[in-house]
Amino acid sequence: MKAKKLPSGSWNVQVFVGTDQNGKRIRKSFTAPTKKEAEYLAASFKAHHQEITRDSSAMMLTEAIDRYIEFKGGTLSPSTVRGYRNVQKNNFKSIMYLKLNKLTVNKIQAAINKEIGNKKPKTIQNQIGFIKSVLKMYIPTLSLSSITLPQKEKYEAQELTMKEVICLLKAIRNDSCAVPLYLAICGGLRASELLGLTWMDYNTVRRTISVRKAIVPDENNDLVKKGTKTVESKRTFEIPDFLAEMLDKNINIDQNTPILTVSLQCVRTHLDKLCRKNNIPHVRLHDLRHINASIMGFLNIPLKYALERGGWDDINTMDKIYQYSFSDERKMVDDKINKFFTDALKDALEG
Repeated sequence: MKAKKLPSGSWNVQVFVGTDQNGKRIRKSFTAPTKKEAEYLAASFKAHHQEITRDSSAMMLTEAIDRYIEFKGGTLSPSTVRGYRNVQKNNFKSIMYLKLNKLTVNKIQAAINKEIGNKKPKTIQNQIGFIKSVLKMYIPTLSLSSITLPQKEKYEAQELTMKEVICLLKAIRNDSCAVPLYLAICGGLRASELLGLTWMDYNTVRRTISVRKAIVPDENNDLVKKGTKTVESKRTFEIPDFLAEMLDKNINIDQNTPILTVSLQCVRTHLDKLCRKNNIPHVRLHDLRHINASIMGFLNIPLKYALERGGWDDINTMDKIYQYSFSDERKMVDDKINKFFTDALKDALEG
């Protein structure tokens, strides 16, 4: 491995590391101000590469993550890879550059403890779940059963009263982002599904929306097209007449043109302004999907149809996360129950 001097004055060495799936040679390039430094970097890399070729446990955790993502290939969605790269770059820094054969339960636990307080328990659990999958693939003998994770907090979406929901529906009517906001609250669409909608997905005769794909940011933060989140997320449902009329006014003859013509951030900003202007508690764009599920529960829609319309694959997800009781309706139920016991006791005492 001899370094070559570049026109810039720096020195460069290239190290052969293997071939790709097409047989093309893969080289790793090292550049440094001096010949000695460039050759040292290359020699160090080559020695480490040979070591991990003999024994995969000699890889650093960050290298194992690279290999894990490469191994999984197209089975991972772009947004999933983006999340994994995020963990690799920003989390568990005390162990990320340790060799796998130097990792211990204590070191992993210490890395988890450093994350507590900076992130939500659910986020930490998801992230360490990914790390466990990587370690299971490359050092399956390391038992992580004794690791303690922070307890998940119960998720509570912003609850609105039925009166506030109706007020929001009215406020959205004349907003320039009315179409995506109504699709979210009336159809329960996820943000990625809103981005994925094209005019091909709107049937003007049947007045239906078909959710067939999603658009998510990849590891480079570029928006890319993918399939729906789950098989069940692929669905078709009818929309209210008022929403269909809005779509009909803006329909584009190019079937591949996106229905959403503004950014998600723009939609979120409009929703925030609508809430503040109408004295409605702040709700996120995704909270509109929660509201949609809760309205179906309020209307006693059979679970089978509610699951199909919302694209859920698990009844527990819909029941535990997405449905809440409207507080004003819950108050009516409480009053009815309490009145029963009050009247029953009163009758018993008078009798």
